[in-house]
Amino acid sequence: MQAAERGATSEARRIAKFMGLADWAKVDDLGLVERVAKGFPVKTATVVIERIDPEGKFVRATDIIPKSTLHRRKHALTKDESEKIWALSKVFFEVLRIYHDDAGRAARFMIQEHPMLGGRTPIDLAKESIAGADLVLKLLAKADAGVAA
Repeated sequence: MQAAERGATSEARRIAKFMGLADWAKVDDLGLVERVAKGFPVKTATVVIERIDPEGKFVRATDIIPKSTLHRRKHALTKDESEKIWALSKVFFEVLRIYHDDAGRAARFMIQEHPMLGGRTPIDLAKESIAGADLVLKLLAKADAGVAA
């Protein structure tokens, strides 16, 4: 993600693009809220997980959505599932920003236990719940601001 792209595109659009949403260029903040409420396309879960962990070493779509549900769904995820995918995308997108798009460093951060997260890994908290993802985002904001994290 280039600096020029960051400046010219809203965060909602950048994350929608990261998530592989077909109409990402038209997405704004309100549109993204509406998309979450309606449910993202089922393939969004696998696109996001593959972008976060292409080799499937530390996160899988079935960590977020039960395997039987994921295979049974035809069109859209539920609102709750979409919120989890959105939260996980936001966390990883922010980690990538902080690590200047170095996916290897970002992945290492996500799988390393952190004392400010009770010894848990950011990926485990982020995939567990929206509250967990928010906690990781707060940690990232402290780190980005230069506060000991």
